[in-house]
Order: sequence, then C-alpha cells, then structure tokens
Amino acid sequence: MENLKILHVSESFGWSGGAAQLLLLAWKLGEKGITNYIACPPGGDLWNKALAANFPVFPFNPKKDYYFLAGARLAREINRKEINIVHAHHPKAHTMALVGKILSKNKPILIVSRRVSHPMKKNFFARVKYVNRYINGYIAVAEAVKKILVLYGVPKEKIEVIYSGVDENKFCPRKPSVKIMTELKISEKDKPIGLIGNFSFEKGQHILLKAAAEIKDKYPVVLIFAGRETDSKEIKELARKCGFPPERARFLGLRDDIDEIISVLSLCVNCAVSGEALSGSARESMAMGIPVVASDIAGNREIVLDRKTGLLFPPGDFKRLSKLISLIFEDKNASRLLVSAGVKLVRSRFTVSRMVEKTLNFYLKLGDFKV
Repeated sequence: MENLKILHVSESFGWSGGAAQLLLLAWKLGEKGITNYIACPPGGDLWNKALAANFPVFPFNPKKDYYFLAGARLAREINRKEINIVHAHHPKAHTMALVGKILSKNKPILIVSRRVSHPMKKNFFARVKYVNRYINGYIAVAEAVKKILVLYGVPKEKIEVIYSGVDENKFCPRKPSVKIMTELKISEKDKPIGLIGNFSFEKGQHILLKAAAEIKDKYPVVLIFAGRETDSKEIKELARKCGFPPERARFLGLRDDIDEIISVLSLCVNCAVSGEALSGSARESMAMGIPVVASDIAGNREIVLDRKTGLLFPPGDFKRLSKLISLIFEDKNASRLLVSAGVKLVRSRFTVSRMVEKTLNFYLKLGDFKV
C-alpha cells in the first residue's frame, strides 16, 4: 500500500470513548504502514496519550464551533504534510476540517465520524455543515445514527455504519481483579454494579442511584462509578438525594484500568437518557462476560439484544431497571445464557480489528489509493 497520510482531528481535551477509538484506529493503521497525524488540544488526555505513543501531534483547540483561524491552521498543515485523508472525529473538528479542506490547495478526502444520537440542528449553518460536496463520507457508529443522518438529508450512499471496536486482547473474560477488590473494599458476598461513563445528566447516574435505592435492603449492592467527575461532591450529594447511602458506592473518577474494574462487576448498567449512540462500557463488559442491562436508546439495542445478549429498559424508568437488576441476580441460568451470547456477538461484530478493517476499506473506497 502506498504511504497514506491521515490527519485525525478532535477537540477532545478530556478522555472519552471517541478519543479512545481515534487512538486505537491510528495505532492499528500505523501497524499497516500508514502515517497518522493527530490534531487535538495541547495538554489534554488525547494529546498526552498520543505523544506517549509517539504519534506526531499539533495543536488544535477551536474556541467555538466556527473558529475559522483553527480551520486555516488545519489547511496549512494539510498542505505542509501533503495529507491524503482528513478524518474528523468530533463536532468542532467536523466544522474546522471542512474549513481546512476548502482552504487547502490539495483537497484531501474528508471523512466525518458521528458518534452521538442527539437531534441535529436545523439552522442554515448546521445544514451547510452536513450537506455539502466537500465531505466525501460519514462514519455512523450505529444504524440508528445513520438513520438520523439520512433523515437530515445526507445521501445514504455517503454513509458507512462502522461500529466502535473493543480491544479483544484487553477486554476478555477473566477472574475478578484482586487488586481492585482490595482497593475498593469489596467482598465476595457483595454484588458490585458498575456504571462507566463521565458524570452528566445524560449518562443517567441518577437513574442507577434511584434503582439501587429500591433494592438496597434486598441485596448487598455496591455501586461503582468511573469516568470524568464521578469522584465529585455533586455525585455524592446526588446519591444522598436519591436515597442510596454514599458509603455503599465507590466514586472513582477517571481511570486507566477500566478492564480491571469491569472484571469485579456482577453487572454493568448503561442508564443513558439521551445522546447515547452505542454504549462503550456495555460493549467492553459483554466482551468480558459481564451481564449488561442498558437503556433502550439509539444504538444500544444494536448490541444489547433484549433477552438475548442483555436486558433493555425504557430510558429513565428506574423502577423497571431495579426489577431487571433483581432478575439478573436471581436467575443465574438466564444470566449465563445472556453472557455467552454477548461474548459471541462482540467477538463477531464489535472488535477493534473489525473497526479498523472497515474504516480502512472505506478510506480506500473514497479515494484513488493504490493497494
């Protein structure tokens, strides 16, 4: 394959699922002899991890969605590095990569990833951003996201559904981590329930807290929250307001050992109430053989097949969630069947290697590159 040069663009400062997928994609493409550059905010988590992995990086930190100076700087780098493909991984990156391509001399292939299921804005600038001739292709992380794009007016032939991938070597069935059990003071009798995700209303930590409060006297439940701001005063106060004792929860904040944390769980829960495209923590937990209960929202139902690979509940319905948690704890045979089917599904459709293969094929399909 000729030496493709790909510029990955993201405004992500804190760590996120999208940033993780960007770095995994660049890493695996690099193993195939493809040159990858990363443009992102200096000093952020993605910047630091990219530098640690020896990727060439340069500053990209737009102050707002239409910060044209950032687009002009991208155009300069596109010309200097003779970039073949620009891959925008987040919303501001989308806008500025579009500006960068328009201003650049050698018009690269421009691909935009859409990772959320939020309703799309309908003003003039938003439409120009999505429906224009400069964007060669879109990657939707779920069929549900593709449907949103098509209804908005993006030609369906421009859209490729490519599920985000789990690192099958890192997230695989194993015994519970003794280190994590000790650190979190979890006994073998406890039933740890995890919600992995940054603290926000959209991620639904309040839903899990309310559901757990319903069954706290029936089971030795320990809640584990991991993600940005999950160690804040706000979430601890929220636990009190929801009726769940904070001392029976572990508020971990942002962690790099998510696989070890998942290994100690009796159950992983996704409680998103809006915006979620396809839960990364559900994908990783299923890969590790941990039962999953998820909010029936957007792309979640494409991986958590209700009563087959996991259980779904209506978004925000904490009483239904509490009943499904009880079902997982009480019916061990059903839980084992869900786990077995979940592992098989993730291994067949949701791996990093599959994500990279499909993304590279999409790149090649859109550009006249030699293989």
